[in-house]
Amino acid sequence: MKPFDARGLVDALRGLTGEDSDGWIRTKDLLPLIGVRSFAGIRGPLFRLVRTGFAEERRISADRLAYRLSPKFKTWADANTAAIKLERFKSPAGWVTLTQYARKHHRTVRGIQYRIDGTGIEARIYKTPRPVSHYRKADIDRILRKAS
Repeated sequence: MKPFDARGLVDALRGLTGEDSDGWIRTKDLLPLIGVRSFAGIRGPLFRLVRTGFAEERRISADRLAYRLSPKFKTWADANTAAIKLERFKSPAGWVTLTQYARKHHRTVRGIQYRIDGTGIEARIYKTPRPVSHYRKADIDRILRKAS
């Protein structure tokens, strides 16, 4: 059972909601709209929405912020999923990780790695949250063709 929300009752009696006439909404009211359970997890998604341009940020007071959704989206959840997709890393054409290649060609990652180890194939590591070696798909194809 939820505790009694006196402030919410007073706002409801006054006719106030979390959103004002211009579409600005308080951080507290955004929690359920984005799918975040507490204030501890809201900073990242809101920062992502503002950085991608899917929301605007306005300072109400020294420690309070309000946000407005971009006209491109109807709901905050749609904007959040679009921001996540936009920021997802995609490697350049022709470059794959060993896991991606192994899944597509029904091989084991370790088996491919054994073939690559002594060849001196160029590997690139991109700046991502989880850096992983990327190899040219053509180079891996060439090595595995020789092995077959």
